[in-house]
Amino acid sequence: MPKLKILYMSNNLVKDWAEFVKLAELPCLEDLVFVGNLLEEKHSAEGNWIEEATKKMPKLKKLDGTPVVKEDEEEDN
Repeated sequence: MPKLKILYMSNNLVKDWAEFVKLAELPCLEDLVFVGNLLEEKHSAEGNWIEEATKKMPKLKKLDGTPVVKEDEEEDN
């Protein structure tokens, strides 16, 4: 799946980062819907989901329907 750009993976039972980081091997992935997974629910409750997920997948442009804005891009503006 090297050309996969969008992946809807909501409402699964992914519960740890080891499974999540496997998605980083997809070179063109830029839009990921991951809501409803145990991992996302836990980190959303802690308030650090987007920050942690985008650290592990820096090429993402959109996560769970929300555009990803990176800090270095904000500083350039």
